[in-house]
Amino acid sequence: MKELDVLLTQWLERDWPRAAEAERRAFEWLLEQPDAELAGWLLGGARPANAVRAALVDDIVRRRA
Repeated sequence: MKELDVLLTQWLERDWPRAAEAERRAFEWLLEQPDAELAGWLLGGARPANAVRAALVDDIVRRRA
């Protein structure tokens, strides 16, 4: 999905350079997930069960343009 690509690319360009290792691992994990899961988290209000991953999803959603 194009919107998912935009959201993930924005975070990558803006936040990756200063991200902690745990955030980087969570982001890499997100990239491996199916679009349906990503859409639920980034567009639909769902959250991953893992706290670090959920915090990253919250950050991406909060900053979306």
